[in-house]
Amino acid sequence: MKLYEYEGKNLLREAGLKTPRGQVVESPAEAEKVASEIGSTIAKCQILGGKRGKAGGILSCPDAAAAKKAVESILQMKIRGEQVKKVLVEEKLDIAKECYLGITYQNRTPVVIACFEGGMDIEEVKNVHPDKVVAQPVRITRGFDETDAIEVLQRAGFDEDSAKVAKILVAMYDFFVKNDALLVEVNPLIKTKSGEWYVADSKMEIDEEAEFRLPIELPDRLGSGKAPSRLEISARENDQMDNRGAAGRMFYEIEGGNIIVLAAGGGTSMEALDDLYSLGGRPAIFTEYSGNPTGEKVKGLTKIALQFPGDIDAIWVIGGRANFTDVYESLVNGILAGIRENDDFDKTTPIIVRRAGPRDEEAYEVFRQARDEEGYNIFIRGMGTSIPDSARMVIYQANKHYAARKRAAQ
Repeated sequence: MKLYEYEGKNLLREAGLKTPRGQVVESPAEAEKVASEIGSTIAKCQILGGKRGKAGGILSCPDAAAAKKAVESILQMKIRGEQVKKVLVEEKLDIAKECYLGITYQNRTPVVIACFEGGMDIEEVKNVHPDKVVAQPVRITRGFDETDAIEVLQRAGFDEDSAKVAKILVAMYDFFVKNDALLVEVNPLIKTKSGEWYVADSKMEIDEEAEFRLPIELPDRLGSGKAPSRLEISARENDQMDNRGAAGRMFYEIEGGNIIVLAAGGGTSMEALDDLYSLGGRPAIFTEYSGNPTGEKVKGLTKIALQFPGDIDAIWVIGGRANFTDVYESLVNGILAGIRENDDFDKTTPIIVRRAGPRDEEAYEVFRQARDEEGYNIFIRGMGTSIPDSARMVIYQANKHYAARKRAAQ
């Protein structure tokens, strides 16, 4: 389950981290009152997607009147299909430096990520200057302490700030493990001109299957925060057909996209979606299957995704290397079966597969046969292809299919 920024900040504040003073509001009048008490503020739309700043959802407010006007404007916005209903109004910090810290899973291993650069252009840093981003896997049986954190931060260029920021990074890791998080990201982590460090933003995802043992209360929410579409409702019903694994519990129909993303694995799928967006891809459907679901459940999920009402120019089957999920079952009896049962499927649509695990070679052979004997436009890539490179490939093939489709329509 994804959390809003203010929810994540509340949890990290309880974990002992410093956040800016502020309050969530739902009206311009509330914003004016909060800003009159704080002074210079930032008004930030609360949605579950990213790229808020570039969409105009984050505004600087020098006084209470400006905060009132900003919140009035933001509450009228619809960003990536989600209507803004809440705005976080918080103090504007005197920024000296913006940095990035994150913790997620990659191939079932916790990974701590640090970068001395941060803010809205972190995706550009990640792609143009990957050497500036340090990603350190953590042996969960050993843990992660301040000595480990200082080593990671020094490699990332924090230098004399490493000791102070190490306490923040360790607190984030402890929270990540204790609360069954799939992602805890702070971007930016801000250093003020007075030398204080603040958690100025929060992106967080919690494993809702572990809710019964959480020391926190998760908000009552499904999906993206907006009213579910017909396909999103169908996907949830598909997921509830039996209790073996998940296939449709996370399902987003995204306006204006042309790529179906069928992802496996919480941390990997979030990384893949970030890469796709940062490289210019436009997902139409983003959904996950995980926990060794039956082929029947994955097939149903695929058939629902293929009901997307707009044009589809590519299908991206993306995931890491599974340890327990039967890859043949999910790929062949699931995804390929769902595509085959769609009589209207355009076989020229590129299908890019980047997934590995138990019985993967058997699955690849069936996909090759479907390509060679049935005419499907399938591309199979193993773990030697990175997630960003796989994203570049799907974008290239989607653009190529789009161009061919437009030529044929002329």
